[in-house]
Amino acid sequence: MYLIRHRGAKPAIHETASIAATAVVSGDVTIGEDTVVLAGAVITSEGAPVSIGARCVVMENSVIRGAGRHPCTIGHHVLIGPHAHVCGATIAPRCFLSTGATVFNGSVLEEGTRMAVHSVVHIDTFCPASTFIPAGHTAFGEPARIFRPDEALSLHRLVAAKGFTRTVFGFDSTEMGIPDSVELLCDRYAGALHKHAVDRLDEED
Repeated sequence: MYLIRHRGAKPAIHETASIAATAVVSGDVTIGEDTVVLAGAVITSEGAPVSIGARCVVMENSVIRGAGRHPCTIGHHVLIGPHAHVCGATIAPRCFLSTGATVFNGSVLEEGTRMAVHSVVHIDTFCPASTFIPAGHTAFGEPARIFRPDEALSLHRLVAAKGFTRTVFGFDSTEMGIPDSVELLCDRYAGALHKHAVDRLDEED
């Protein structure tokens, strides 16, 4: 495994956890007992910590990220499927995220939430206990409303009104043109990510 010291913080991994040789764990990350992280997964603290509980399964090529003002907290007995993406969210114990599921910043999934293949929980969404998001559908709101794929345009309007760039990247793009907002986003994000230039690979413990 690749254990990366980032911003002075080194991952803390329980001695009973199993981390694949090609997984990357970077910065202020805590992984609990008997948790398994499979090949190609990336678990990274980008300005906010990541905490993963006991007996979780993080499958191939998934990404788990603490970002900016949004820590990422995952409870016990959570399965995160291949190619899933969890950024700055809180996931209670005994949740199931299928292949390609995405959970955005500021969201909360209560116990027993299930996400089917390629489903999405959008920014600042609250999923009550035992919520089910069908394949290809998106949950948004407090509490979550489930949007079908053919409701994408109305969902986009609601997310824009909520302020996606403000929630995820820390600036309001509503009064900017698209090219200008993308330029600002890249400038800010690249500036923050340049901190990786001084990262250090630690030896496995």
